[in-house]
Amino acid sequence: MHANHINHKLMKVDHMNFSQLQCFVALVETGSFTEAAYTLDLTQSTVSHALAALESDLGVTLLERNRKGVVALTSAGQRIIPRVRALLAQAEAIEQEANAIRGEVAGKLRLGTVHAICPGVLASVLTRFRGLYPDIEVVLFEGTMQEVSEWLGNNIIDAGFVLHEACGVESTLITTDELCVIIPPDHRLHARTAVSLGELREEGLILAKAECASQLLDMGGFESSKSRARVRYQASDSTTIVAMVREGLGITLMPRMMLPQKLEGVVALPLDPPQSMPIGLAVCSRDMASPGARLFVETALAWTHEQTEALPRVR
Repeated sequence: MHANHINHKLMKVDHMNFSQLQCFVALVETGSFTEAAYTLDLTQSTVSHALAALESDLGVTLLERNRKGVVALTSAGQRIIPRVRALLAQAEAIEQEANAIRGEVAGKLRLGTVHAICPGVLASVLTRFRGLYPDIEVVLFEGTMQEVSEWLGNNIIDAGFVLHEACGVESTLITTDELCVIIPPDHRLHARTAVSLGELREEGLILAKAECASQLLDMGGFESSKSRARVRYQASDSTTIVAMVREGLGITLMPRMMLPQKLEGVVALPLDPPQSMPIGLAVCSRDMASPGARLFVETALAWTHEQTEALPRVR
């Protein structure tokens, strides 16, 4: 009797399939049946039936729906979604490993990035990676530094650009950026070659709205709790922030790689002492990383080596 009960449970779980799990994840990520169906190239009816079958097999309600078709995770769904993402990530890694054994390089790479970190590096490495591995589809996820780390831990992405040696992930150093102070040309410090933190204590700040703005303050050596009181404006776009600095509305901190090649109407000065930003490319676990993620790290390292070799030699 007991054995039959166990076999029945096993059969129910066996009915659960990857299509159902993919529909579940797509619904969580898009928040709508319409968008999930579009993402998966399925009909809304198919997505709805897949979710209903999955909930029936598991015996729990995973998502709450309203009349507009918007969905939200239930408490059961919140507990189950990390395991579903981990399962799908490993299924993708298994398929990529099998492709590699057959001499094929194909699959999907989910890559996390922070808009304030090395956009030029991202574009250069992506260009090289696409040229080397055209059959690997790269899906970009953009967020804050904390979000990228959390996405790695929750198997939402396979690899991501982070501050090197961030907690909880295995990171490979790719490059080093430098924090700069951006000021208008008529600022009292415009003729300086570098500025100290003490000279900026009373300046009004213009910062990005994202959480990473506070992290930049901390990295720059500012006491972020006190600095927040001097934030005059916040904007989402770096171009808008630079334009506001140009008009004399305040100053800002930015990584040098984020600056346009030609600065017009503003001056970028390094901090004294210099404040560096080591940029890493992280995976949750090197041992469990997908072939696509490993290849992207290798491509980024090769690009870094080339950039280092191209620098003039000091004699």
